[in-house]
Amino acid sequence: MRVGAPTEQEVGRWAGLLDTDETARAQRFVFPRHRNQYVAAHALTRKALGHAMGVDPAAWRWAAGEHGKPSALLSGAPAAVSFNLSHAEGVVGVAVLAHAGADVGFDIEPLDRVVDLAVADRYFRAEETAWLAGLPAGERPRGFMRLWTLKEAFIKATGEGLSRDLSSFWFETAPVRLHLGDGSPESAWHFEQRVLAGGFVAAAGARTLSGGTVPQVWTEIDPAAL
Repeated sequence: MRVGAPTEQEVGRWAGLLDTDETARAQRFVFPRHRNQYVAAHALTRKALGHAMGVDPAAWRWAAGEHGKPSALLSGAPAAVSFNLSHAEGVVGVAVLAHAGADVGFDIEPLDRVVDLAVADRYFRAEETAWLAGLPAGERPRGFMRLWTLKEAFIKATGEGLSRDLSSFWFETAPVRLHLGDGSPESAWHFEQRVLAGGFVAAAGARTLSGGTVPQVWTEIDPAAL
């Protein structure tokens, strides 16, 4: 969902869905655009989870996992849903899967983000840097962001964040496939990536406990309809 310059009415409507902890955290932001982005991301998450589970969006509460990744609670008990949210300047998004205990990760970034391609060797595996080097020079910044969002989606799904060595796994991009360990594709993980209108790239990935397929449906939300 794009979050440009929302009206006071829109922000007030979104803020009405948040609990007291979220409201207190939102009020600590110095700049209004960051506060509005936080409020929008959490309101969108509540709406998306409410739609998936057929419950009031205001009913959700959150519990932090081992690495700080939140899980969803209803009436104090873990809910049968997994999610992960992401936001960048001017945009927010969330991935939701109606399965308890699933690893779900989502990341979104602006395609025009300034990147230093010289750091690719630090963050990417040789297979990824070779793919990046094979692109036309003008496409390499976009290629960097494609790889970055995929890797972010994976470490957010596992909950490890940057505590995980980013060279311990790598991605193919066409089609998108994750490789771990000996380099064989990981069939239990399912990733998709989209370049969105407005100049953003997003990546979503999931692994269910059952190991079944994870069909993905992408929906762009009008802020006025949230």
